[in-house]
Amino acid sequence: MFVRVCAALFLGAALVSCTGNNAPQNGGAHRRHAWTIPGTFRWADGEDIDNLNPLLSTETLVNDLSSFTMGYFFLFDDKGNAIPSLCLEIPTKANGLISVDGKSLTFRLRHGVLWHDGLPFTSADVAFTVKTILDPHTNVLTREGWDLITRVDTPDAYTVIFRLKKPYAAFVNHYFTPVGNPAILPKHLLQGVDVNRAPYNSLPVGLGPFKYVRWARGTDVVMEAFPKWWGGPPKLKRIVFKVITDANTVFVALQTHAIDAYVRVPTFQYQSVQRTAATRTIAHDVTTYGHIDFNLKNPMLADPQVRQALARAIDVRLLWQKVDHGAGYLACTPISHLSWAYDPQASCYSFDLAAARAQLERDGWKLGPDGLRHRNGATLRFDFAGNTGNPGLDARVLLIQQWFKSIGVGLDYTRYQTNRLFASYAAGGIAATRHYDLVSFAWTIAPDPDLTNLIACTRISPLGQNYMAYCNRELDRALEDALLHYQPARRRADYILVQELLARDVPFIVLSQRTDHVTFNDDFTGINPGPEMMFWNPQAMAN
Repeated sequence: MFVRVCAALFLGAALVSCTGNNAPQNGGAHRRHAWTIPGTFRWADGEDIDNLNPLLSTETLVNDLSSFTMGYFFLFDDKGNAIPSLCLEIPTKANGLISVDGKSLTFRLRHGVLWHDGLPFTSADVAFTVKTILDPHTNVLTREGWDLITRVDTPDAYTVIFRLKKPYAAFVNHYFTPVGNPAILPKHLLQGVDVNRAPYNSLPVGLGPFKYVRWARGTDVVMEAFPKWWGGPPKLKRIVFKVITDANTVFVALQTHAIDAYVRVPTFQYQSVQRTAATRTIAHDVTTYGHIDFNLKNPMLADPQVRQALARAIDVRLLWQKVDHGAGYLACTPISHLSWAYDPQASCYSFDLAAARAQLERDGWKLGPDGLRHRNGATLRFDFAGNTGNPGLDARVLLIQQWFKSIGVGLDYTRYQTNRLFASYAAGGIAATRHYDLVSFAWTIAPDPDLTNLIACTRISPLGQNYMAYCNRELDRALEDALLHYQPARRRADYILVQELLARDVPFIVLSQRTDHVTFNDDFTGINPGPEMMFWNPQAMAN
């Protein structure tokens, strides 16, 4: 049996709300707090860093840092709309920047843009970066979309034309946008260099309003304003990201004013954190979903009957209520309720321990004297991988262990450092290399709802981020059709089918679509997160 679930949040636009513990700041007689450092913003999010080059990183944190420092064709504003940055205009068929056959995309670049070392940015940097991404020796996370580029033409220093094998409707996701990971690289610094091992990755030279000046591993990352940024000097002078890997320690740092902001406050904490004196909290819907993945290379989990039974044995609603405190949007699909492709009829398995036991019994899994189920010498016992410093996940796993035990399934719990759990395949990441049976984390879906890189047969890691090794050829055909056409109606029909197939096959369980929270020192203005980017306009931040 499937059941649809939902929560009472607004549809169609991001939910943004603010709470404060003082009167409105910076608009009246408010005096700057004694602990506020003029011109400096200090923040943390409970994570550490694998490297600072977004081309090679899997971490949302690195995308946040890159929002300050790196250069992209487009950004996404507080409503999730794509806005030009280094490109003057977003290509469409209407403006002639997408060819009639859909296989040529023209990008007109902004003039007068400088790298942080003072050299000019040109179309040659774009062509070089595409070449680097397509180089099979480069340890990129994925070449999704990029592998369709057959040639990059640069008729002048400010025009780039991507020639494609076939139309690619989701280009705004991948071609130099913050949610697509790769930022534009400086040809003059990296040509002839092995980018995988380049010192550049520890202190990139970028095109953003701030430049890196220090990364003290395990301690902090320091950025300073770039006065020659094309948009004008930023209002702040200095950004400091502090490496604090434990959520409770981040909370203490906010309370003691060692930081000015706690970014993406975990749902188990946000109610307490938002009560911190002299702070404001912004809650905003994002295109991120929490999930539990199954490793389908495990022969037991390759059996859909087992996956369906395990899905029936997880009370997603109770987890949402008890651990997430009702934050976010309870849905059965990874495609955001903010998206034009969202299926409000998407279904998922209802919590039913008796039905889970019966399904395993029918599948031949018999309960033994040890309290676990066995079949043909195999035992239903799995390992759940998570990250350290995550009390919310600890609480989830504790409940899931109890539910699984009641249906005759054992569940061990192994916690890893965040950067090890989410490292790339080449770096031996636990998730990417499938050294898990079950794993839980969150994916952020790009503005265009293409899921190819996460679920397509052709994107099983190391070829993409399909870490589950899930493969459904019918689903792949729908994904491909959705990318070949620019018409939203046809694409929506494809994505509805994708959501139906995922509900049936249950290669993963959607926990919830997230609402993120950022709590910050109320001396600060200009913090205005959107569904895609936490810091889409850092040049406007001030104190």
